[in-house]
Amino acid sequence: MTKKISLAIFASDQGQGDSERGAIMMQVGSFLASKKVDFICLAQNGVLCTPLITSARSAGANIKIISDDEFIIPKNLNDIELERIGQEQDRFKRIGELSDVFVGLPGSLLSAKFLFEVWSANQREIPVMLLNKNKSFEFMRGFMQDIVSHKVKNLDKIISQTDNIEDMWNRLAKLV
Repeated sequence: MTKKISLAIFASDQGQGDSERGAIMMQVGSFLASKKVDFICLAQNGVLCTPLITSARSAGANIKIISDDEFIIPKNLNDIELERIGQEQDRFKRIGELSDVFVGLPGSLLSAKFLFEVWSANQREIPVMLLNKNKSFEFMRGFMQDIVSHKVKNLDKIISQTDNIEDMWNRLAKLV
């Protein structure tokens, strides 16, 4: 593969959700960093996928955080590129401009909400890959099929899911 892939990663280690999510984020961060992808992460309402960013940075990844104006970057992440955008819709559109694929990791409903809002805010059909470990995205996939599929052609080709990281990478590589 010659083109470098930029992935917007949606995950949260806050609130109720998958008990393994921190470990999953760390595994995905280091694995995808080894594939030399660029990471785009949303920081909004105090939520940031810190375990993913920490492991990806340790593996040498290029990471960019798109944040709201109130976000305070943790001191241990001061060297990560940060772009502040005040308006939520502008922030969501910027993530779409920078990303080839949106990736949803098991986290909480808040991360699924942000993924859907960012995907909806963008006018082009950006592919979505869901790491459906422990069936954490069954509800979202069902919602998309029931509601969104009436407006978006080929939704089943735009949204993919898998339950393991290696298969996720193989599918991502085919999407771009």
